[in-house]
Amino acid sequence: MRIGRRLFPYPILNSIQQYSQFIQSKFKLEYEEILSETDYILKDLSCNLTNPTILNLINNHKAKIVCLIECPATLFRKSFEISLNKIDLHIPLADLNGKIMVSAFVVASEDIESYKCPDFHKDYRDYSFSIEKYDILAADDGFINKIEFTEDDNKQSSIFIVVKDRSIIDEVMNIEFDTDKITIYLPDEQYNSYYKTKKLPKFQNLYYSIIAIPALTYALTSLQKNYTSVDQLKMDYKWFNSFTLAYKKIHGIEIVDEEFLKMDTFKEAQVIFSMAVTKALNEIFDLTMGEFGGVDDAD
Repeated sequence: MRIGRRLFPYPILNSIQQYSQFIQSKFKLEYEEILSETDYILKDLSCNLTNPTILNLINNHKAKIVCLIECPATLFRKSFEISLNKIDLHIPLADLNGKIMVSAFVVASEDIESYKCPDFHKDYRDYSFSIEKYDILAADDGFINKIEFTEDDNKQSSIFIVVKDRSIIDEVMNIEFDTDKITIYLPDEQYNSYYKTKKLPKFQNLYYSIIAIPALTYALTSLQKNYTSVDQLKMDYKWFNSFTLAYKKIHGIEIVDEEFLKMDTFKEAQVIFSMAVTKALNEIFDLTMGEFGGVDDAD
């Protein structure tokens, strides 16, 4: 729900100053957006509210702050009562896809008689108002975010897991694999950057290129060097079985022993991840040079 420039029969404190009927007071929704493997997270969610009159109503339980999260594509709509103190909200990714709207309101918890405030715009300052329960006193239309999922999300989750390793001091990405998944270890700072942005579409091919493809190449090459048989590898390593299923879907044939031994692992890792390297290069160009119209010659 978005308030925009909607008019009410009483003064509204709006986060957009030109639509607010308050002179100096502020009301602003604040949070950090994070995407985990399972949740859309509003981290450190809180509201910055500077109006003493409304703050007094909240402290006396006559009003409350509500955060509303909506996703039109999935028909998800849920409100959460929040406070001025920071909290974390977790929304399952299964409930979301496409555009997500996050907004916040101060609403009356009960009927309020003779509502007035010294910070009202001069046109309202000499008046008091009767506020009914659930009337909106302050509004921040907040943010519109977007989450999109691709088939590669399932492909990645069945093969890889990326974890933080605070013991890494040389800023080198480490790779190990066991029976279930290929584990990629990132230093603390780099993992935090990855964790916050890994589900954003504009970074997908880049992360596949610099993290997933090298890791899969390393693991497949290691299996070639310590080879038993394809059937045995499929039984020993769940992630390898996922790889063979993806390979069959793309090429239309099963991996056999001879084929696996002569396989160009780096090439096949790129194919499995839909040529992410070349796509990432194109996307980097579009982000950095595309706005200038490209270049005429290539060296």
